[in-house]
Amino acid sequence: MISKNAIFLIIAAVLAFAGGFALRGVLHTCPVADTKVVTQVEYRDKVKTEIAYVPKETVIYKADDGSTKSEPEKTDIEVKLNKPVLNVKVNDKAFVVAKAENEQYLFDKNKLTLTQTSSTDLNIKIPVVDKTRRWGIGAGISKDGAVGVINFPLKGNAGGWVAGRADNVMGGVMVRF
Repeated sequence: MISKNAIFLIIAAVLAFAGGFALRGVLHTCPVADTKVVTQVEYRDKVKTEIAYVPKETVIYKADDGSTKSEPEKTDIEVKLNKPVLNVKVNDKAFVVAKAENEQYLFDKNKLTLTQTSSTDLNIKIPVVDKTRRWGIGAGISKDGAVGVINFPLKGNAGGWVAGRADNVMGGVMVRF
């Protein structure tokens, strides 16, 4: 017959196994992906201005009778304003927005529109892999006294077991389904 000390050791082993399994569940942390989305908006304004003091051009005037007269031009200031250009870059793709012919300045009669559509397909397939250990331990009683049983994995769904007590031990193979 099994002594009280052996029964105590079996119960202590079962409690230690259960406690270790529970402690692993409490201390385990799953990794979490970083979900920060960063949007960058960058604005640069480039204005190129050239100022030069240059001599006046000579203008040749032609009269109705065919005579010509040349004299320096009468203007004191000449201003050339080119069409403004707006460069837009969205997701590293460049777009150029120029002033329309009927506009005095940019955005006078037209506007800039941005249409963005977004679609996300999330298809997750997780293969079912049962990596749980199929070890087991148990205790029971028979007509001859207390008995113990241990289950263990072999390969795939196959496993084995050992049961009995000090004077009578048996073992076997089983298939889990």
